[in-house]
Order: sequence, then structure tokens, then C-alpha cells
Amino acid sequence: MSKQMRRLGTRFIQNPKKVHMFLLLGFCMTARVGTELSAAEHKSLPQFDRVVIDANFPGGYQVEVADVNGDGRLDIVGLGGGTCAWYENPTWKKRIVTSPKETPRIISSATADLDGDGKAEIAIAYEFEMNEPKLGRLLLASQDGTDTWKVTPIAQLPSIHRLRWGDVDGDGRRDLVVAPIFGPQSLPPAFQQDNAHIVFFRTGSNPKAGRWTAERIGERPVLHAIEVRKANGGDVVLTADNLGVGRFQHGPQGFSSKDLSPGAAGTAPKRGSSEVHLGKLSDGRVFLATIDPWHGQDVSVALSASAPAEGHETEGPFAERTVIDNGIKEGHALWVADVDGDGDDEVFAGYRGPGTSVIAYDFNGHEWTRSVLDPAIAAQDLRGGDIDGDGTPDVVAIGGSSHNIIWYRPRK
Repeated sequence: MSKQMRRLGTRFIQNPKKVHMFLLLGFCMTARVGTELSAAEHKSLPQFDRVVIDANFPGGYQVEVADVNGDGRLDIVGLGGGTCAWYENPTWKKRIVTSPKETPRIISSATADLDGDGKAEIAIAYEFEMNEPKLGRLLLASQDGTDTWKVTPIAQLPSIHRLRWGDVDGDGRRDLVVAPIFGPQSLPPAFQQDNAHIVFFRTGSNPKAGRWTAERIGERPVLHAIEVRKANGGDVVLTADNLGVGRFQHGPQGFSSKDLSPGAAGTAPKRGSSEVHLGKLSDGRVFLATIDPWHGQDVSVALSASAPAEGHETEGPFAERTVIDNGIKEGHALWVADVDGDGDDEVFAGYRGPGTSVIAYDFNGHEWTRSVLDPAIAAQDLRGGDIDGDGTPDVVAIGGSSHNIIWYRPRK
């Protein structure tokens, strides 16, 4: 597929009173994707306020947007370098949840109010070691005071890598989906000896006690990311792995699996998909947004053939993926959100390699346009939510080698 990149330039406006920077979107590239839509109602991407939440967070790896203290406002949870911390909206005061003493080699978190008391709990995965897949632990951090947290060990889980909350068995209670990256017998450099074994935990009537029970979901090779989505009969789990994008759903006979998209070709482990999120277009169709292959260079979309019924968005079939950018370096962050209000989700991607790190892709009814959002963060993760309560979703990134957490607020 031919692509053309056109540099428009980037302009920065500094306001010292607000201690943050405004970024005017700069680069643009286009690529055809799927059936054309009417562009009559399309809105261009807004400009974004760049709000620095933390300028000194060494080893940043994952970020979440969640209401931690139950005040109805979305806070930010960041982790990396052994530390999990949360930042209180709107002052962004930093509070430590766990330190390297409790959670060495921290890798993932999942935040939710499990018992309905208005205060969130945080499941934390730690003791992750890429070349030692037999290592891995899970704990639950619960609020034990204004600034203190109690940690409860839950389980040892080899190669633990991604955590997400959902109701995968359809019983009305939250389950914790746990996805390792490799199987425990896997060895570098290909990590193909053993598939990653996906499980979910039922947390019971007293989640804070930590007496959780695990059940198998399925397995995939070199599983880098998961997304849990609402569906009829219980939430489904989407996987981004060396087979591409897979789908697991619970039913009367247990979990069934389905391949949705093959991802990129290549030699293990550099094949398939590395990140996945489900987006939607204004005509009702949905799409799989992916980074391909593992830690790869492609940002891709795969469109559904038609507009699915509610609760069936993840069933497919999906068309062959279309690469909308093949120039990212060590892609590691992905998000979708409709920040311009035109009914089409934008795709946001970030990478931790050298060069520009957070990019937005906007579907204008005919093609995807590429805009640089932030050239000053080595993004390891992207999340979103309406942080300022203005009705428009925001985006948050965490940087690894850049040691920062940034909130991108669309300007109206």
C-alpha cells in the first residue's frame, strides 16, 4: 500500500500560569480504509491541552483512569519501577499505593470498587521477568485509611502480564481476567515452547479477604494485551497475540474461542498483534484497532462487514486489516475514543522507541489522517475517560524512558 507523509510543522504555546503546554497538531498522513462514508458531518480533530500529571515517574509502564476515592471524578493510576501511585482529581496530588518493597518488577494493575463501599481496590501484578516466565505474583491493594493501603497476596501466576476487570461468566459480579505473556516453559528468543494460559478469578462475596478461585479461559502464543468488552451473556476477552486477535466467550460448555484477525506475518515472536481495542464508526460498523506485530511498527484497523447488533460487536467477521501507519518504533500503547464528537472513534497510538511517541488517527469519511499529538513522551500505555467532566473523552499516556504521565485534554 502506498502512503504519503506530509510535514506541516508543530507549534508550541507556553502558559506559565497553568504550568502546561498547548500542542498544535502537526504531522499528517493518509491511507484508504474500507468502504467510503459521507464526509459531510466530519469534524476536524480539536487542539489539545497538554497537562503534566507527573514529570518524574521513573520506569512508567501502565496508566489507568478510574475513580479511586469515590468522589465521582476520574483519577489517574500509574505504575512502573516497582511503584503504584494514584493522582487525585483535580489537584493531582500523588499518593503511593505500593512501593518497590511490596511490588518489585511491577507490570500491570486493574482498579475497581469491588465491594461497593465507594473506595476502589487495585489488583496488581508484579515480579514479572521477561526471560524467566515461571515468575509472577498477584495481590490486591485495598484502602486502609486516607493515605495507606493494605496488600493481600492472591496467587502466584507465571509470566503474569495484563489484568482487566469484567464479568466474563455473566453472574453479575466482577471477575479479574489475568493474561500471562508466555507459557511457563517458554524460552527466548522465540518463546514458542508453551502458550500463555489465560485465567479469570472469581472474587467471591468478600473480595478483600483474598480467597479467590481461578478458572481457565484458554491459551494463546506470546499474548501481549487483552481487552474485556461487554457482550450478550457475559463479557468477552479480546487477545492480541502471535496469532493476531482472538476472542474468548463463556457459554454453557465453558469458554469458546474464535480468531478475528491474523495480524502481521513474520517469524515468532515478531508476528501477529501486540495491542488491540474495539472502535466504532458513525454508520454503526465497528473496527479492530491493533499494533502489529509484537512490539511492532504497524498501526492497523480491520472493519466489520456491517453494523452489528448491540451485544454482538466482537463477533465479526472483520475485513482484512489495513495498515494506516507503518512508521512507529516499538509500538506499545493504543486507545480509541471519539474526541471530536463526529461519531467516529479516533485511534491513538504510542511507541517507546526513538522519535515521536503519541499519534492520533482520524477517519474523515474516506481515509485516516495522521496527526502528531506529543513528541515528548516515550509512551508505554494509553487510556482515556472524561476526566474534567465536560462530556468529551480525554486521553492519558505514561512514558517509560521519558519518566512522565501526561493528560491530553481536547479543547472545545
